[in-house]
Amino acid sequence: LFIKIPLVNPDAFLVRTLPLVRWLFSWIGLALWLVVVGWGIKTGVDHWEALWRQSQSVLAPGNLAWLYAAMIGLKLLHEMGHAYACRHLGGPVPTLGVMILIFSPLPFVDATAAWGFRSRWQRVMVGAAGMIVEVFVAAVAMVVWAATGPGVVHSVAYNLIFIASVSTLLANANPLLRFD
Repeated sequence: LFIKIPLVNPDAFLVRTLPLVRWLFSWIGLALWLVVVGWGIKTGVDHWEALWRQSQSVLAPGNLAWLYAAMIGLKLLHEMGHAYACRHLGGPVPTLGVMILIFSPLPFVDATAAWGFRSRWQRVMVGAAGMIVEVFVAAVAMVVWAATGPGVVHSVAYNLIFIASVSTLLANANPLLRFD
């Protein structure tokens, strides 16, 4: 179902920038994640009907380019979540590239070094990091979507909500699929 095309070795970049994001793997990062995701969920519940109405046009021809752009950006953040988690825990990340998944180019990183971690929880952290990032982005996008009116920012925020929630629940959190 997919072809991987390696492009660069991101390891040196990850090592240089890890001090900037290391705090995200702390109790402070967890607290921030919980607050933002809770805020996003509350916002979504408060605006449920408007969310449902906008879902009717998510696959409209005029929205497809925005939807795909949101997907590429979100999947790059998703993969960087895996990469930073793996690097934070001591594993190298030798490849960043493009994967052709069902005729659609998407980013990927090689975080297979996580399989060598002795702790199961470290392996779980690297595996879940992409979903954790997507849920956070969806929550931020939910708040932005609710605070903006019709326009590009509103549409991109909705597309991020849609892609992050649907792809995370249907593909990444689905034990029957092995895309991640």
